[in-house]
Amino acid sequence: LDRYRLLDGVLWQAGIDAIDADELAVRPLIKGTAYHLAESAWVKHRTIGGGEHVQDIGFFDGAHYAVGSGADNRTEFEGGMIFRYLWRSTNMADSFETVERVVYTLGDTRWVHLLATAQNLYLFGYEYNFTTMRGVIKNARYAGGSVTALGTSDSLMRIFPSGTLPLSDGSGLVWGYDVTNATPVNQSWHVAPDGLATVMAELNGKTVVDVALEQTTSEILYLVYKGDDAFSSPDSFEAAVLVAPLASPGDVHELIAFATDDTPRSITFWRGSLFLGTGAGQILVAAGTP
Repeated sequence: LDRYRLLDGVLWQAGIDAIDADELAVRPLIKGTAYHLAESAWVKHRTIGGGEHVQDIGFFDGAHYAVGSGADNRTEFEGGMIFRYLWRSTNMADSFETVERVVYTLGDTRWVHLLATAQNLYLFGYEYNFTTMRGVIKNARYAGGSVTALGTSDSLMRIFPSGTLPLSDGSGLVWGYDVTNATPVNQSWHVAPDGLATVMAELNGKTVVDVALEQTTSEILYLVYKGDDAFSSPDSFEAAVLVAPLASPGDVHELIAFATDDTPRSITFWRGSLFLGTGAGQILVAAGTP
């Protein structure tokens, strides 16, 4: 499991790896999966053609979209033809059509994250060369029609995200690596509906781990670690929970700060209580809450 998405009032999850019993080389076609929560049970949709890896799901302009990588069939895949994909469904994942697939033959490629704003659907991904062991980001934009690769001057081309979050005002948040620095650092950006990304300077020097939007209070919760080294792996975490109004996502103030060895990875506010998820699969609730 990597992330859940609340899309048009329904909880969704992408099938990161295809693990069905017939995912064998003798089977000619590749099918990826998506899941949505209906009442108390997950509904599985193995309907994404080519989806060896389905990384993320989004909702844009009345349809569901998914991104990932793979190939249409095993002949392509085993022959070293790897594609990054954008798929679309207009029937709640009963079927998906391929909007775009881009081939890469020198290693791996995939789109990993989606961000829907009021005007565009943004795709964040990469190509990685197995020989040179170097990667290049391949971010793109979709507004209907064809997918358009972002130019080098686009403010979103400096970002390889760790996460994204669409906001109800048509803007969005992105957090991850700023690849334009000589030494990559973690930063966070507010993305306007037209795609202009602005660094939220108030979060500089911190690593955003997860972000949650609390609709009832129109507030944004940030789970952060101290420090912005893109490749650090501390044994103990100096963490904090920050809060900001939806109308001004960078106007943060500290709700709580703490040190922990539990590797906090996710945050949410539910039924009057603050919850954290950890890398060990624990769910923690803030002391003193019901």
